[in-house]
Amino acid sequence: MTSIEAVMKEVLSAPESRREAALKVLRGEVPEAAARPATTGPLLLGMLAGAKFLGVSRATLWRMMKAGTIGKVELFPGSFRLRREDLEALAASKVGKSDPVSRR
Repeated sequence: MTSIEAVMKEVLSAPESRREAALKVLRGEVPEAAARPATTGPLLLGMLAGAKFLGVSRATLWRMMKAGTIGKVELFPGSFRLRREDLEALAASKVGKSDPVSRR
């Protein structure tokens, strides 16, 4: 039996849910579980780490928080953290959307 035949036999004998997932992979589609990579690292980041994550300065990050672009979590008065999930969502929404700089 060839390897293609063995794969087809496994796919056809698999339970319905696994069969659908296997067929998606064979079609070149991304399965739902692989669509979102698992978050690694801390869930809350400090201001410096958040700024480095986004590739901006701390001052820019403060302006983004003031404008409501990103939320902050206040642990105790004067101590803020940023949700990693919010930073990842912001970074994902900004990829490829930068406006070209116009010069006169």
